[in-house]
Amino acid sequence: MNNQNGKMLKMSKILNTILKIGGIMLIMGMMLQIVFVIIAPSLDIKSGGPIIDVWGSSMTLDGSVGNFRALMFVTMLGSGIMAAILLVASFIFKDISREGTPFTKKNSNKIRGISILLIAQCIVIPPLQLLAVKIFTSTTNASDAYNINLNLGFIIVPVIFFCLAQIFEYGAELQRQSDETL
Repeated sequence: MNNQNGKMLKMSKILNTILKIGGIMLIMGMMLQIVFVIIAPSLDIKSGGPIIDVWGSSMTLDGSVGNFRALMFVTMLGSGIMAAILLVASFIFKDISREGTPFTKKNSNKIRGISILLIAQCIVIPPLQLLAVKIFTSTTNASDAYNINLNLGFIIVPVIFFCLAQIFEYGAELQRQSDETL
């Protein structure tokens, strides 16, 4: 059991570092996207560009600066949520490496937070992305340049995370009861 606990602590430290680096890289990418949005008018964007699939939504680049800015907004929203998910997950593994157990109320709440972020990515962001296309582009019908892909399969992952949060909460309660009896 002690060897298993040592492996868990070691892996938790490694995963904490990897997830934190991934979150920071996504945040740096978002900063770069902000720079692209600022310099977009000076870019030579070709018309009739490719269809780009970003975070479950697709957009056709029509060569306009507004369309490019809408694309950057779409990717920044998705990248922001993914960065938040990675950073929250890194905090979970940091707590596991500190406390020696994954079954704490704090970790259960963080896993529940990840499920909420995943739901936001699946349900809330696509309409916001469509709104960005309408704001930034001159297209009268935004659906011409933008397609929302609401895949109900993506809803399963947040539900699984929510169930895992409940399992971790139950495990924390069992851990507390076990510690009280010893």
